[in-house]
Amino acid sequence: MLSVYPVLAAQTKLPLYLSGAGICDPEYHVVRENGLVSFQILYTTGGTGILRIDGRELVQTAGSIFYLSPGVPHEYFPADGNWETSWVVFRGQHLQEIMSELGFGKWHEKSSADLSGCERIFSRIMSAVNDPISGGERCSLLIYEYILEARELLLSGRARSGGLISPALEKMDAEFMRDITLEELSSLCGVSLQHFCRVFRTQTGMRPMEYLARRRMSEAKRLLNSTDRSIAEISALTGYSSPTYFGTVFRRYEGTTPSDYRRTRVV
Repeated sequence: MLSVYPVLAAQTKLPLYLSGAGICDPEYHVVRENGLVSFQILYTTGGTGILRIDGRELVQTAGSIFYLSPGVPHEYFPADGNWETSWVVFRGQHLQEIMSELGFGKWHEKSSADLSGCERIFSRIMSAVNDPISGGERCSLLIYEYILEARELLLSGRARSGGLISPALEKMDAEFMRDITLEELSSLCGVSLQHFCRVFRTQTGMRPMEYLARRRMSEAKRLLNSTDRSIAEISALTGYSSPTYFGTVFRRYEGTTPSDYRRTRVV
């Protein structure tokens, strides 16, 4: 078990700040009749647990994640004696309003999620929290990134669990590094091109090719942050045969060049 609780001083003036984070192996029995004073995101890395909330019992296994707003009564506990979790709690003076604007309700839960993004950000949070000089600011930035990752899984990701466009989402997530056409995606979903594009935008809020570009940019950022591969290599690995065009697309989405992003990354 590893838990960290930063000293809450100057960072409480930030829009959002970390109030605690940790790894529980195993997780213990938690009963909070009045909820927490902080926001919480917890995901399961192994074993089985039970989340009790609003009269429901939700089984938590590897790939499960849940979010809780402050003041929401809940209980969770191991179901097999070996429930392993990673958790963060965070606060902010205007955070409730921010979370509502992002679409979060009182609580959300998702099973069978791809937690690789959460795991990477969580690792960086656990590293940043030990920085006595700029740890508060770094954690604030990382917590916001973590919230957006959780939002993708818990809110935007709802379309992945079923529905007409699920085969297209799975195809783009798995094969984003190659050329994928709209005709191929609509055929995979068994509908006309026009109907596919209309449903895709309704369910995701973006066009299919924008989703593909964002998926590629997400992978490009991961490679820039975690590897020493050249820009040309990363360009090829994310589906762009031209490093120049890759740089143009990257700047459109990130507001900076791949090289500058790498130099200013938070690690």
